[in-house]
Amino acid sequence: MKFGGADLSSGERIRKAAEMVVKSGFKEIVVVVSAMGSTTDNLIKIISQIGCINDKDYADIVSMGERTSARIFCSALKALGADAIYIEPGRDEWPIITDSNFRDAKPLMEETCKRVNEHIEPLLSQGKIVVVCGFLGVDKDGNVTTLGRGGSDTTALILANCLKADEVILVKETEGVLSADPRIVQNPRTMEKVDIYEMFALAHGGAKIIKAEALKYKLPGQKLRVVSFSSGDLRSPGTEIVGVFNSDSFEIRERKGLAAISLICDIKPENLSQIFAALAGNEILGISTGRNSITVFIMAENLKDLMNRLHGLSAVKALSCLTNVGLIEILHPIFVDSPGWIAKIAGALASKDINIIEITTSKATINIFIDEAKIKEAINVVRGVLEA
Repeated sequence: MKFGGADLSSGERIRKAAEMVVKSGFKEIVVVVSAMGSTTDNLIKIISQIGCINDKDYADIVSMGERTSARIFCSALKALGADAIYIEPGRDEWPIITDSNFRDAKPLMEETCKRVNEHIEPLLSQGKIVVVCGFLGVDKDGNVTTLGRGGSDTTALILANCLKADEVILVKETEGVLSADPRIVQNPRTMEKVDIYEMFALAHGGAKIIKAEALKYKLPGQKLRVVSFSSGDLRSPGTEIVGVFNSDSFEIRERKGLAAISLICDIKPENLSQIFAALAGNEILGISTGRNSITVFIMAENLKDLMNRLHGLSAVKALSCLTNVGLIEILHPIFVDSPGWIAKIAGALASKDINIIEITTSKATINIFIDEAKIKEAINVVRGVLEA
């Protein structure tokens, strides 16, 4: 289970969080804690006022927030009669080993899981509640690193991955995952379940509930829930994030029989509203826009009737249609933070004289539209690029 900084912003809230842990009744518990309240923001502000400091010193200084939280939270658990121990960088038991990118380190999972098995599992088998500093790692030289802002979520999912935990609980200020930011949208809905790809897209689109990178470490069959701190109950329903990334390989899907309808129009909300209303009842598989045009890739049951309906709209100046279009859909979270994938794929297809009608992207997905007669050949080319 992981508690964020807002959950630990005062002594009263820390005690409440500790009570939630103790009364949860789980057999083996690891608690990941963020820095209390705005501690990290305040440390970063002070650092920025000092001037240019190196990344190694930056990581060492900002780590003090989580180190302090771990000590205090462990003391709160002990005050309630729990057998608790805290672990921080520098201790022999510290598990998370990373590269030496001090501000945004990546975990070295093989070494991390080895240390988790050697040091954390024995503590759990002894009945101890283990409190771990979130957000932090240590490189192979023993230097403190950070996992980037929001990295405590990553800490929790990494540890759960190595421990093969039954469940991960992320404690937040909201009632689970909301359908929108309550500071912007009135009366957002609490979602009972969210698919992991949907959560990944929301996180990369600006939602602050979960750090998107953390989701990569969720295991198949592992339960992941977001629950409300205000509920006071770690077993409250909250929102369950279902599914898992296939992080070992790229997911590739194909579709044939699409039509690409290109419409000349002014790209205005009122015009797009007309167009999409006319498309109702058909499956849309991709959309792209130009300065004065929109192309919709669609599975249409009656293409001729649809074309006539679109042509009759006041918003549409002219239109054309390309049939026998195929789609290759490629999914992998690596696309979000690793540049160059589209260039690699497009270059490989061009080298085989396979023309691309359109490429569209959304977070972890790349959609490639081509002549459907070239689908099989194109998939082989794409696999060659992805597996290289």
